[in-house]
Amino acid sequence: MKNKKIIKLKNKIKNKIFNIKKNIKKYKNKILLLKEKYVRILAEFENYKNRNEKEKKNIYKIYIGKIIKDILPILDDFERYIKIENIKNNNVIYLIYKNFIKILKSNGLKKIEVNIGDKFNSDYHEAISLKNIKDKNMKNKIVKILENGYLVYDKIIRCSKVIVGNYK
Repeated sequence: MKNKKIIKLKNKIKNKIFNIKKNIKKYKNKILLLKEKYVRILAEFENYKNRNEKEKKNIYKIYIGKIIKDILPILDDFERYIKIENIKNNNVIYLIYKNFIKILKSNGLKKIEVNIGDKFNSDYHEAISLKNIKDKNMKNKIVKILENGYLVYDKIIRCSKVIVGNYK
């Protein structure tokens, strides 16, 4: 009788150990799933933060571009005045102009490089008019620059206004 009780008790203990092992395995699987879920959520959150930061920078660049575009006529006036009055480097107006340019450049402004004789490119140039020319090498090339064009963070905010040669 004692043996039966011992065997019964052993079987009961074996069943409990089996159930405990089964539960441990089940909880290990749950822990692994939760860990994977945590890692995925963490990665998604990092992606969200990066996207959000990128969007903020893009919005900043768009608004800076709009503000600078509105300021460009003042820059044009400075340049025309300096050219007309033949103002030199040590003049106060010239120093103000240089500081103004420095501030605009620090906010992403870049002048579109254009020279007389460059091929007309409608992506960067706006043809205000055509000028009849005698030199056929200047056909579809810039013969006069009327107004500078500008980029802000590599986005065109104003094309260079030019006169293009028309060979006849």
